Amino acid sequence: MENFDETLKALEAHLRQNPDDAAAWNMKGVVHAQRTEFGEALRCLDQALQIDSGFVAAHTNKGRVLLSVGPEKAGIALKSFDTALGLKPDDTDALRDKAQALRVLGRAEEEIACYSKLVEQLPEEWGVWLRLGDLQLEVGDLKSAITSYNKSLKLKDDLTPAYIRRAIAFGLDEQFNDALKSAETATKLEPDSAEAWLIRGDVNLRAGKLRSAMKALKKASELDPTDASVENTMGMVMYKQGDLKESVKHLRRAIIRKKNYPTAIRNLGLILMELEEWQDASNAFNQLVECVKNDPDAYDAQATAFARLEDFCSAQEAWEKSRKLYKKIGEEKEAERVSRLGRVARINCRRIKKAIKAQREQEKQTRTFATRHEHRKKK
Repeated sequence: MENFDETLKALEAHLRQNPDDAAAWNMKGVVHAQRTEFGEALRCLDQALQIDSGFVAAHTNKGRVLLSVGPEKAGIALKSFDTALGLKPDDTDALRDKAQALRVLGRAEEEIACYSKLVEQLPEEWGVWLRLGDLQLEVGDLKSAITSYNKSLKLKDDLTPAYIRRAIAFGLDEQFNDALKSAETATKLEPDSAEAWLIRGDVNLRAGKLRSAMKALKKASELDPTDASVENTMGMVMYKQGDLKESVKHLRRAIIRKKNYPTAIRNLGLILMELEEWQDASNAFNQLVECVKNDPDAYDAQATAFARLEDFCSAQEAWEKSRKLYKKIGEEKEAERVSRLGRVARINCRRIKKAIKAQREQEKQTRTFATRHEHRKKK
């Protein structure tokens, strides 16, 4: 902090003599940012840009400060990075910063475009290839992800994260032999990595090698007993082996370790439906729709559980939510299917309401008769 104070004093003294020195204003902004004085930092950077609107570093630094302020400033930060790149298209620092802003904004495809440019400019940097592979894996471009991971491994052949994620990509692409080799290499390089053993277990599960899957998952659990995803995957191994009761135990443990864990909650609900434990299944799907508000399948399953419990009014409401969500994503056939189910549930709901109303009227009349009869007896 003392060094920052001394630097600021020196810069302020310099600027009193040289008020039009854009570089000094830029440096002062950087120092204020390092002190987390973001408002003052932005004022200094704006002053630098007022003096020199083509000052690339000041545009980039302004974007970085805006990102530091919070995710709500990511859109404005992106404009600063775009301006910097407009002035200097081959500025790799500005390109990385732009990718970070796009990450905050959730614009994965544009982030991929940034990293595609970065690998052209920095083809020997393994970290850039690794990040590109992660993004491609995220959007489901499996073959491109595998290529990017291969590039990173050519540059650094002991890169465990690349082996782990390449195993995931191979597994999703159903290239199970390559997936297993990649996962096994990861566990050899880092035998104490719970993540590596988890992915090895997951790949074996996808390949149908259930004993090997459980063996790897037990190792992962030993290394990290708190990892909910290990218990979830164990639950799916037991499900594949036909032991649904044991599967439920693992899935419940996963949810204890991570309360709002949609994947485990969904798996639990579906398996409870197979076991025809409708109340517990209903509870699971009630929890799921609290975590995931925009999943039509979740509301569809919730409605099915309600209907099995003869709670047709709740079923009708859930199917209506499901219909709207299917409609929103263009799944017309699914929307029509749940619409038909909803209509049937609505009819049953009305029938039950009428029956309840009639029963209450009957009880009311019975109570009235009993009261009168009791009154006569007293007389």
